[in-house]
Amino acid sequence: MDDETSEPRARWAVEPETMALRVLQTAMTDAETAMARRMHLGQTDMAAMTHLASARQPVGPGWLSGRLGLTPAAATELVDRLERVGHLTRERDRTDRRRVNLIPTASTLNEVNDHLRPLLDAVDAAAQEFSEDERAAILSFLARVSEIYDDFSDRT
Repeated sequence: MDDETSEPRARWAVEPETMALRVLQTAMTDAETAMARRMHLGQTDMAAMTHLASARQPVGPGWLSGRLGLTPAAATELVDRLERVGHLTRERDRTDRRRVNLIPTASTLNEVNDHLRPLLDAVDAAAQEFSEDERAAILSFLARVSEIYDDFSDRT
């Protein structure tokens, strides 16, 4: 059989670990949807808050716009909405006063923690079921997979 007539799933045959990651990705997406519902947020609002809470450094509306694939006007509307309901604040950057940083509020971070704590505790408990050597292998694998995803994302 050639590729044109072969079973579509056969073209997507992958290692069991790769399939497990795809299943995990779906479960994580479902958890984020549930989190948005619990916090009374839309999907884009939740995605914005997820990016802001996990950013390694303060970020501004332009970064958020690019991250979410929004126009600058749509990102401004999103930031206005999140600020209005108390999920974030705008703060002037200390080194470049022209720049505005978006900062999740403490109350929002606490709310997120309250919702996520049982999930995170369960994941931690699952990790503790493995030996130190197994955990090191799992961590190494996940770090490598993250690099692969980052490389894929960085390609234009």
